[in-house]
Amino acid sequence: MKYLSGFLLLLAFNAASWAGCDEVTSQCLVINGGKEHAESCEIAICANMNEYIVDVTLENGGTIFMKQDNQSQLIRVNGNLGISIRPSPEKNNKTCYAVR
Repeated sequence: MKYLSGFLLLLAFNAASWAGCDEVTSQCLVINGGKEHAESCEIAICANMNEYIVDVTLENGGTIFMKQDNQSQLIRVNGNLGISIRPSPEKNNKTCYAVR
C-alpha cells in the first residue's frame, strides 16, 4: 500500500497533471472588410505546463482556434489556416488573428 500511495503522490506532481480550463463570455472586436463591430463571443482556454488551447466562438458562428506549445503554433479562423497579426497602435491591448 505504501508503494501505491507513493506512486499516486508522484503522479500528482507530474508536469502534465498541472492543467486547467476556463470559459468566459465576452465581447470580441470583429473587423471584416475594414468595418469594425463588437460581437458577443464564448472563449474557452485550457492550458498545462507544455501547451495551451484557445477556442473562440463568435455570435455570428465564426470560430477561432489556437493551439501552441514550445515547438509549434496552429491557428484556424473559421476552419481556415490563420495567423496572428500585430494590432494597430490604438488597439495594442488586443490579440488579433486573420486568415492567411
